[in-house]
Amino acid sequence: MLVIIGLGTAGIYAAKWATRTNRNEEITIIEKRGYETYSPCSIPLVVEGAVDIKHIIHPFPKTKMINVLLNHEATEIDSQNKRVIYKNLENGEVNEIEYDKLIFAGGAKPFVPPIKGADKKGVFTVRVVEDAENILIYANQSRSALIIGAGAIGIEMAYALKKRGLEVTVAEMLEHPFPKSLDRDMAKIVEEHLKEEGIKCMCSARVEEITGKEKVDGAIINGEHFDFDMVIVSAGVKPTTGILQDKVKTDKGFIVVDEKMQTSVKDIFAAGDCVITPYGTVQLATVAARQGAVAGINAAGGDAIYTGHTAAFVSAIGEFEIASVGTKGAISGRGRATITPYSRHSITLKIFADTSGKITGAQAVGYRAAHKIDVVSAIMRKGGYLWDLAFMEHAYCPACSQLYDALKIAAENAMRRLKIEKYEI
Repeated sequence: MLVIIGLGTAGIYAAKWATRTNRNEEITIIEKRGYETYSPCSIPLVVEGAVDIKHIIHPFPKTKMINVLLNHEATEIDSQNKRVIYKNLENGEVNEIEYDKLIFAGGAKPFVPPIKGADKKGVFTVRVVEDAENILIYANQSRSALIIGAGAIGIEMAYALKKRGLEVTVAEMLEHPFPKSLDRDMAKIVEEHLKEEGIKCMCSARVEEITGKEKVDGAIINGEHFDFDMVIVSAGVKPTTGILQDKVKTDKGFIVVDEKMQTSVKDIFAAGDCVITPYGTVQLATVAARQGAVAGINAAGGDAIYTGHTAAFVSAIGEFEIASVGTKGAISGRGRATITPYSRHSITLKIFADTSGKITGAQAVGYRAAHKIDVVSAIMRKGGYLWDLAFMEHAYCPACSQLYDALKIAAENAMRRLKIEKYEI
């Protein structure tokens, strides 16, 4: 019996690959939500009105070998006797189930900074379907909103609320938007685009207090009071270790796993936003999916290794995309290119490499930025070099691409900077 705790991305992929590895594997999934799988990254699209809320909930494909227990919460893990105690949240009934292997996929929960007044009515986080429902209701009776945090969800929520007709301000503690993903020069382009969209972005801005009696009426930012009707806190997430907290080895709040996603306790695996691997931690759905697959394969008797991540990432403000992969910051070799295709959509791309020419990262902002970053990510996974990009064969047609692509230009610029003279063409 394989027991999986959590039906997020990691849990889904763990079940999927465990079943593919061993068709006879009995699987029980314990999930405290009352609904099955859903896409938290789609919540801004729901708020914007681009997607109906019912379309972000996806029924889990049931089979005779998989039992999904919704509205159930795992309350204790007895690793010595290999059993999980769980509670039915509808009627309070407590049961237990024995396991041969256990996969913990608890995910993460929103981090709310210690801001005075953050518990007032009208303050929201963005994580579950209920958040989308509550934000929609409140937005319909609001005129202005403050977004705390200028990462992906914060900026996407700012755009969504602006599309709904609200006046929107983003407050970011650090010096520019997407501080974990972009350098200052690239972030400046994002700031300019936000301004064009009518979104005010305040950087190096400390939200000291959310004001109002019972509900929000404003906020004090850097000592100055501003009026707001609602507040969205998008200051990142923290790992949910839950009932494994005192059972396994942890590091900075994350569950420590090896390359097989095995924890420090035999036969207990973990995957997703709650873990730290030998390669560090990245809280992205694509990474959680791969980690879940590795955990599922190994728990079902197969053999899989997690080989690390490139941390390819994208966010969008309408058609304007912000994307990055790998290392952030000025590395030895850096090439930049700005391209305006015939369609008049522009993209700015920057590529990083070490002194040997091996690609270590890239950033892109503008039209189809994700596409460029996907290419760099794939080449990085294979240990590629700048000349792999500079002389890459890509699909070319004047109607949809350019022969002298931004990737090629940026790679050539980086090669020139590194004074690379030997090419593998």
